Amino acid sequence: MGCGKNPKGKTEMPSPFPGMDPWIESSIHWANMHMHLMSEITRRLNRELSEAFVAVMDENVYLLPSREMYLPDVTVRRTPNFAIAPNIQPVATGQALVATTSVEVVEAEEEVREPFIKVMTTHDDRHVVAVIEVLSPVNKQGAGREQYLKKQLDMLEGDVHLLEIDLLRVGQHTVAVAPASLLAWHGTAWDYVVCLHRARTGNRYTCWPFTLYDALPVVDVPLTVGYADVLLDLGAIFTSCYDDGAFQRSVDYSRPPTPRLKPSEAQWAAEWLKPA
Repeated sequence: MGCGKNPKGKTEMPSPFPGMDPWIESSIHWANMHMHLMSEITRRLNRELSEAFVAVMDENVYLLPSREMYLPDVTVRRTPNFAIAPNIQPVATGQALVATTSVEVVEAEEEVREPFIKVMTTHDDRHVVAVIEVLSPVNKQGAGREQYLKKQLDMLEGDVHLLEIDLLRVGQHTVAVAPASLLAWHGTAWDYVVCLHRARTGNRYTCWPFTLYDALPVVDVPLTVGYADVLLDLGAIFTSCYDDGAFQRSVDYSRPPTPRLKPSEAQWAAEWLKPA
């Protein structure tokens, strides 16, 4: 495992793996990595985009039941309200009757804010041409997934390109392309996937499925007619985020990752983690 040099000449500390680092998928590290990814993708886009476009970060806001705790990037807890209802019912306990009081509970909700990136025109109408989502656990299970899918459907039916980046093995398949369709075209299973839906193309998708063993792909960000796609090198982006976030100091590679690896994957990972 070597260390590269970034443009500033600083020694760069990449992840020990050739592609996605499964230890980063843990809730302990993912929220931090997610913020770095969003910032770095935005920075690189703005470096490559012409003056006709700009990439900016925005937020999705979800209200989720308090029991669905995913350690998202930003969470504001709302205090639950409890009310004692004067509904007394007798309950038989042997020979005596004991009155019990029912309790009505209004379950707390969590306001979850998840960042996403939108590419906009810079002329007067500030038209959104592309949206980039890096999925988090909140997008892939429970009520958060349901709310995300509603937004996803709106974009698929609208006039916006949608690029979804899923670097998590946990949760349900959530990117726009159906897993059966992707499997039929790809032919083999995958651990991670990037899915691009170009505006006004119906049920046609460009997908980059890949496994734990593969390098992260270089993917397209479409713009408007007359402008070439911008390329995002996800491997280089992930390396920069790993370095900037000093994950080499905080990740404990002596413990199994979450979610756990299969035995063959764990053996492969152990080889990569051996000192050079």
